[in-house]
Amino acid sequence: MLRRSIEAAGEARITAEGVTQGRSVSAAEAESQVAGVRRMIGRIARYEARFRADGLLPESSFVRTAEAWDYGRASGMARWGLGARFCTLEEAEQAVLRAGRAAGSAYRSWEDFSAAYILGRCLHFDEEEFGPWYGEMVDAHRILTTDPASPWLNIPWR
Repeated sequence: MLRRSIEAAGEARITAEGVTQGRSVSAAEAESQVAGVRRMIGRIARYEARFRADGLLPESSFVRTAEAWDYGRASGMARWGLGARFCTLEEAEQAVLRAGRAAGSAYRSWEDFSAAYILGRCLHFDEEEFGPWYGEMVDAHRILTTDPASPWLNIPWR
């Protein structure tokens, strides 16, 4: 399936903007892309196994998408944009609310969102070291899921 998708990338496509010619790749480049996808799948599987061992994911559960990282970053960018005076308070608030709605649609709970956010963060920074990039998030997850004053325990997910 992946190889077919890579091959199809070189085919012309008809869109509303007109005909777009794809970029063909050599067999070696296609195999390199397949190998890269396999490595990424392996990394994700190893993180999920560690998440289960550390109590971030229930047994036999997995992270469906790491988009939570993007939603968290979008919220942060809106706040930073406000601080740098690139937008108004109302614009920043609307951006944060849009990210929140998207997260609410994509995930079932605070815990579900958290595991996905941690995976996204680790895929960007941790390099399977399970060092501070990982450990800090595990600590935050545990506090947010157990502290009686946590917003996660006091504000419904939806």
